[in-house]
Amino acid sequence: MSLTTTGTRHCARLLAVLLCAVSVLAVQTGTADASTSLNGDGSSWAGPALDQWRQDVEPRGIQINFTADGSAAGRVQWAAGQDDFTASDVPFRSKPDAGQPAGSAGYGNGENPQYDYSYVPVTAGGTAFMYHVTVAGKLLTNLRLSPDTLVKIFTGRIAYWDDPAIKHDYGGTLPHELITPVVRSDGSGATAQFTRYMEHTHKSLWDSYCQAQVGTSCGDYTEFFPPSGRMVAQNGSDVVANYIQSPTGEGTIGYDEYAYAKRANWPVIKVLNPAGYYALPTASNVAVALTAAKIKGVDDNTSPSNPDYLQQNLDGVYTMKDPRSYPISSYSYLIVPRSGESRGIPPRFTAAKGSALSKYIGYILCAGQGEADQLGYSPIPRGLVKGGLLQVAHVLGNNNGIDPSKLNNCPNPTFNSSGKLIVLTNAPQPSPCDKVGQPLTCAVSGGKAVTPHSGGSSAGAGGGSGTGGGTGTTGAGTGNPSGSPTGNAVDPDTGQAVQNGGGAGASVPATVVALSGRHDERLLTTLTALELLAVVAVPPFLGAYLTRRRRLVTGSGPAGGTGAGPDGKEPRR
Repeated sequence: MSLTTTGTRHCARLLAVLLCAVSVLAVQTGTADASTSLNGDGSSWAGPALDQWRQDVEPRGIQINFTADGSAAGRVQWAAGQDDFTASDVPFRSKPDAGQPAGSAGYGNGENPQYDYSYVPVTAGGTAFMYHVTVAGKLLTNLRLSPDTLVKIFTGRIAYWDDPAIKHDYGGTLPHELITPVVRSDGSGATAQFTRYMEHTHKSLWDSYCQAQVGTSCGDYTEFFPPSGRMVAQNGSDVVANYIQSPTGEGTIGYDEYAYAKRANWPVIKVLNPAGYYALPTASNVAVALTAAKIKGVDDNTSPSNPDYLQQNLDGVYTMKDPRSYPISSYSYLIVPRSGESRGIPPRFTAAKGSALSKYIGYILCAGQGEADQLGYSPIPRGLVKGGLLQVAHVLGNNNGIDPSKLNNCPNPTFNSSGKLIVLTNAPQPSPCDKVGQPLTCAVSGGKAVTPHSGGSSAGAGGGSGTGGGTGTTGAGTGNPSGSPTGNAVDPDTGQAVQNGGGAGASVPATVVALSGRHDERLLTTLTALELLAVVAVPPFLGAYLTRRRRLVTGSGPAGGTGAGPDGKEPRR
């Protein structure tokens, strides 16, 4: 056997050992919950986030099969014992939904689940308002409106884009074009959250609209928006988003989860908050707002026997006067089996499933929230994380390993390793041009709102570009001959305005709130090092070894020249 062959085999063995080590480490990360499969249905509002987190835990051997068929459908499936968990933006209904249309397949009826359950907060976000209005052939991207105006649009009291109320909020004139509101045709958590907001902040307007459409008040909320007039009803969050973005969507406005707008980089409206600032539904603005959210029975004295036990109370969110808050902010639940109670848990649910589900939820509430911003959501703040983990403790086989009282091993971006809430400290403040009353020509100079000289033209709005991706320009004045500050840009990570440095294009980076999770990188580093050694280091080593052996046999020179053989002749090739 030649030395070349022997060396090749030695290298091959080394490569095999390295690749085997990589495989063993990879397998070890997924053995804890091997072959554990969980089934769920529900919220399309939370669907994109749940899908990402499902992929994240697959290496642990946790298989999640989730169908985003809407909150109402998911609750029906779970109540019948067909699922291991469900996702819903609203709780189980104790009575029929007043807005339920005829032929809704039973969704919207009173719900009486036969097994015990808990509500666990999992995804947070703002109800965003996508719109499609073109001015002079260009898509408008800087629209800002008050909640009063939005409610009047969705109750048929404002019909044209050049309505005086819209002009007052926006600060400019829009085309004389009919407004086409786009609503959901299916039972939708997005509808429930928006209608709950209207019921709690504009009760007389919303109640009178419901009375005219369905003959009664829609109650605390409805998952079925009663359409009227020019309204167009569409089935599913993605369909609503696609309808608005289509060429035939001119003049439309619809409510949807911010994730759908952000993915498409589509404009959404800046909504006036109680502090008097127009705000986008960015991750930090929603997180700030949800620090005022409460859980009944956790943050108050609601009894476990009360039908409202563990449900959300968002009244403080709607009225929060922090200038960064986005007023129509909310969160959705996972509904999970609760052991130790009178009705018991579904027979299909085992301790092994409970172990896998508790680890999935632990990941969602902690490290998974670090991905919320890039997915178009907001990280759930500390109070909701603690409340959720307290409910996970009642899951049969709970094995998530996180202490709700300490949270020291929960890498959630809204608080630090000692459990201290940091989002209110780190979230960026709004631009002075976002304050109500500032004109479209507003710019920022020395941290204050100013109106540029009339000699320069202005592109964009003082209220900022409400693009779905959080990008655009805010009062980006151009052509100012004096060289004075020309306005603001918008930070693409936060959607917040940042001050220019005095000249066109000289923008200064904003202070961005940290929204990435604090992941343990040791395993990833080990795997990466081994993989690099196997893939990058071994082939050159093998190649060099073979080259040296060849030279010894052929007498090749070190620099690529050809040397003579022992007999003084050229070696035979």
